[in-house]
Amino acid sequence: MIPYEYVLLTSTIINTVGTAPTLLSEGARRYSWVVPLVSMLLLLITPDTYLLAYVSFIVMIGILGLVTLMRLNSPIKGVDYMLIAIMVIATVLALYTNNLALALLSLVLASAPTYLLILMGDPGVSIEVGIKYVVNMIIATVLFFMGAVIISSNPSLITYIIGFSLLLLGLSLEVGVAPMHVWVPDVFTAGNPIPVSIIASIAKIAPFIVAVKIVLTTMGSVPPYYPTYIASAFAVISMFLGNIGALTSRENSRVLAYSSIANMGYVMAAFAAVLMGYAMNSQFIMGLALVGLLTQLFMNAVGKMGFFNSVYSGGNNAVSTWLISLAFIGTPPLLGFWSKLYIVLALIYANLTWLAVLLVINSVISVPYYIRLARDLGTGWKRGVAEGLIIAFTIIVLSTTIPPTWLIHPIMNLVNYLTLRL
Repeated sequence: MIPYEYVLLTSTIINTVGTAPTLLSEGARRYSWVVPLVSMLLLLITPDTYLLAYVSFIVMIGILGLVTLMRLNSPIKGVDYMLIAIMVIATVLALYTNNLALALLSLVLASAPTYLLILMGDPGVSIEVGIKYVVNMIIATVLFFMGAVIISSNPSLITYIIGFSLLLLGLSLEVGVAPMHVWVPDVFTAGNPIPVSIIASIAKIAPFIVAVKIVLTTMGSVPPYYPTYIASAFAVISMFLGNIGALTSRENSRVLAYSSIANMGYVMAAFAAVLMGYAMNSQFIMGLALVGLLTQLFMNAVGKMGFFNSVYSGGNNAVSTWLISLAFIGTPPLLGFWSKLYIVLALIYANLTWLAVLLVINSVISVPYYIRLARDLGTGWKRGVAEGLIIAFTIIVLSTTIPPTWLIHPIMNLVNYLTLRL
């Protein structure tokens, strides 16, 4: 079996070096998607059948992201496809590696391409939005790295709490968890919906995975209640602020921005359950929480790409928009139901029942604005790429109609990948 590090390295080299020749002429530029696609498909050569389920989902999201970018007449066409492939490779590396430096590198590689993607679109708007986004992401990375270094240096309890707080602030700013969400509504509303759909989907996954791995590796004898309840507080703030903000917003892009903040609150609740499960030495709880965390991130990725593509098209078919809305609400047996179910179960087993109750309450609060989104964006059938994409996203949220043991069982077994070597 080929060491998977070689597969990741080969995929990166093929993507980076192989894209350049396609940019030399306008004719070759039309085929600039081929090399990034091959580099992503190469990642499916995994040494672990459990890892394959995760990698397959990431690659599928990446391919859909690549097709989404084809809808733009981008001045950097070809380079944008390469950036998507780099984000996918980095997201796979984030889970696979047990090296702290590579984990932090994966975070940078998953985030940095979005700096360029957000600048695509109307130059008058994109530059202002891009500057705001890039500044916030740089601050987020600095906070995250400072926190990671502090808690990895065998600190005292007080120093650990300070370091953990910095890491959590950086993570929250990176993915848009309240109260560090200030950039999300403006960027999601003013930015071009196509690059925003990438920022709202693929870019959210690696930061959570890296944060989980660093914290679990460094917790040691630190009482679990400190990090768990700090993360829980962020989750509660983000769920309520996101859902209330979405309820009171009228512009569809702004509603999606606040719903993203709420969804990151649900993921943060799963993060808290992972920490408590580790403290209780329960791989069962950690497995439940990991399933909830990753499937909620997958649901957010699929749903946001579907909705933002519909915003870009001025709407899409009502069947798809309603199904994606119902999945976000948590209607069984759609993908969003399973993600929230496993987060709730993990919270209950981790003695965080109060947080599980608040999560359910917030899911109920979200119903009116998701119904409004379905009505506003379900304007009718489109032709071409737009319709194909929304149908693909719909098939994914419907893929869990039969209880998805094919996805849940492999993810639960990924708990062995959740620690690093220091």
